[in-house]
Amino acid sequence: MTDPTVDAGAGAGAGEMLGEAHPPDPEPAVAPPVQAPAQQQPRPITCSDPAVQRLLKLRVPVIVQLARRTMPIATARSLSVGSIIEFEKNVEDPLDLLIGAAQIGHGLCVKADENFGLRITAIASRADRVKSMAENPRVD
Repeated sequence: MTDPTVDAGAGAGAGEMLGEAHPPDPEPAVAPPVQAPAQQQPRPITCSDPAVQRLLKLRVPVIVQLARRTMPIATARSLSVGSIIEFEKNVEDPLDLLIGAAQIGHGLCVKADENFGLRITAIASRADRVKSMAENPRVD
């Protein structure tokens, strides 16, 4: 193992010997951190906060998306009863779960009594779900 302070001969010139130890470079001067003026800290938001309780009561659209595609307007105009639109998604693939316009998870289609349902197989964390809803608002 070699000493990192030893020059292995790179740039050896007159008056320098191979393997001669060099003093370490001086450390750069660091200014002390600047402190911002004291400000009143915002109060922490908790689930018992009345404002949070009002937000938690808001109703949002829950969407299960089979697939998505684009088509020319002329093709869309020619659609009629009995037309079949093919998607590039396998029947066995999971469906997308969206809240508003934000995708938050995936799941499999199931029968729930006489209705369709979605068995969730993957879902974003609560923090990620809230963040994605804020970034992708949808107004109905």
